[in-house]
Amino acid sequence: MTPAARIAAAIELLDEIEKAMVSRGAPADAIVASFFRARRYAGSGDRRAVTGLVYGILRCRALLVHMAGAAGLEPTARALVIAALKLDGEALDMFGTEDRFAPAALTPAEEGMSVDVGSAPEDARLNIPDWAAAGLHARFGDALAPAMTALAETAPLDLRINPLKRVSEKIINNFNNDFELIDLKEYTEISIRSAHHRMLTNEALYRDGQIEVQDVAAQVASLLVGARPGEQVVDFCAGAGGKSLLMAATMENHGQIHAFDISGKRLDALKERAKRAGAHNIQVKRLPFEDDERSALQRPLLGRMDRVVVDAPCSGSGTWRRNPDQRWRLDDAALAEQAALQGSILKEASALVKPGGLLVYMTCSLLPAENEAVADAFAADNPDFVRRDFRDFWTGPWLKGEAPASLALNGTDLQLAPHTHATDGFFIAFFERKPGA
Repeated sequence: MTPAARIAAAIELLDEIEKAMVSRGAPADAIVASFFRARRYAGSGDRRAVTGLVYGILRCRALLVHMAGAAGLEPTARALVIAALKLDGEALDMFGTEDRFAPAALTPAEEGMSVDVGSAPEDARLNIPDWAAAGLHARFGDALAPAMTALAETAPLDLRINPLKRVSEKIINNFNNDFELIDLKEYTEISIRSAHHRMLTNEALYRDGQIEVQDVAAQVASLLVGARPGEQVVDFCAGAGGKSLLMAATMENHGQIHAFDISGKRLDALKERAKRAGAHNIQVKRLPFEDDERSALQRPLLGRMDRVVVDAPCSGSGTWRRNPDQRWRLDDAALAEQAALQGSILKEASALVKPGGLLVYMTCSLLPAENEAVADAFAADNPDFVRRDFRDFWTGPWLKGEAPASLALNGTDLQLAPHTHATDGFFIAFFERKPGA
């Protein structure tokens, strides 16, 4: 591709992503993959350039929308690309050239677009969507700027060693030669981080299930559940099963994990991952939408589970480093609906917990409305459960030292954030069912 053709391709790709964000369609990474599958002629350099420009725009989209609006332009994909190029000080002389793939020449309004970042509102400079503004300001206060700066960065590639397999230090050292691993021992004994994103599918350690991709925050959450050998555990929103796999390791493959999810596709992925990881105590069960079928599936487990994990569907605000388009897919109404759904799922799952058993509520969100507000409402409505301090559970295998004080939120819950913990944003609350309840 010529430089002008790359810009035109970025406009076209961004336009597809913008439309998907409005319709809540496919995520950006899926759209990017499909876009280049249809353009096999694009080389690796072309893909990097186009994708880098598009993702860079998503990471500062609010500011670019402000720039376009100040120039009297609608925030089209073309306007956002022009604003991004102006912001980076790039020349715009490739617009309107004789290159047949070049984008059309700039209009006077596009030509005159200002790059006065200082005049933009704070939320625009920090790339904060309107629907999340109140929650993020409440969460971070004076630390809002560093928090949002960290959320705009590219996330690292976090890995964990699979305790169900024998992984020698020599093997990890050989792997390190190619992946420039960073030893992470602040929170767990099994976490490593790659300095660079690389494809793992052809790596022997990955194919043999000796390592798994999992953010450190999710590793901490899985270990804090403290699932023990011989116990009965429900992973109520298991997804592709990252937490189930690590809980299988803490259980040493003894006992049972009932992995529920509404998505058969995600559960199929869990089956493959479990086989690769050597996790043999996971029962995969698709959770029906229909109330009668849903109740029938859960009935044999009611009041019998030692631990029930609810990793609830959420805004994903804690994962914006990985999914920068995610912040533009919701609005105030959708956030309220999400919180109501989270409360409903938590209540449903709580019926499975036996007296003396543990209910663990978690999200990959930074927003109070999805986190402590949901946990507070559950506590108020369910006196048969007692809120527990997460630090009481920082005792399981592979957790490092004592729980850092910076993790504590409101005296009992845990909140991780990229700018303070170098992980995804993550929330965890613990509830114990009273004996005899």
